[in-house]
Amino acid sequence: LKQALEAVAKASSGEDGEVDEAVLAEAEAKQRIRARQNHFKDEAKKRIMRVCKQAMSMLDDACDQIGKRFLSDRLPPALLEPELSLTKAASSLSTSSKTLGNPHHDPTKKIWPNTLCRLVRPNIARLVIEDSKAVLYHCLDNSRVYHGTPLSPMEFEIDDAPALEQLLTTVEPHWIMVKDLIHGDVEDKMEIAQALYDEGILATILADAPDRSVQTG
Repeated sequence: LKQALEAVAKASSGEDGEVDEAVLAEAEAKQRIRARQNHFKDEAKKRIMRVCKQAMSMLDDACDQIGKRFLSDRLPPALLEPELSLTKAASSLSTSSKTLGNPHHDPTKKIWPNTLCRLVRPNIARLVIEDSKAVLYHCLDNSRVYHGTPLSPMEFEIDDAPALEQLLTTVEPHWIMVKDLIHGDVEDKMEIAQALYDEGILATILADAPDRSVQTG
């Protein structure tokens, strides 16, 4: 590097045997500045990457908080009679309305392994992991007065989360059978679906005779 600087200085001096000390000093100063700039860029890159990694680790939590706030702010969904007829709310409908969506639907019925399920309306519920628990928030019980009714979360064990996620992401026109949910025990699958059905956010149909091979309390 020193030889290169001397060559530059010689070329600037116009004399073969003499080196312009001022030019050499200027070149060395520029080199030091360039080295400091490169060092600054390397350090800035490391710190920016550190911040980005931390931000990415916080992304899920931030999205969950925004999702919860959206559910809290919004009006309750105005479900149509064909939707209501597939939920527990069908008991409050007229006889003709009850049979509109599913003539075999019983609003007081029990969930069976071969019951077909789906979220009654897309985007009305969100699953959040809090304190090693699977917590489900929904806006079905929201007041028509802004923030008139606070969200009432449902708590589940953490190993219930995959099954809950399947139920919340299955929307019209699709269905999922209770026995096909991701969980170790069929009884647990039935209890999870039953809890969401009793809450009023799950639409169900039973195309065949109930599969009574598995019973739950």
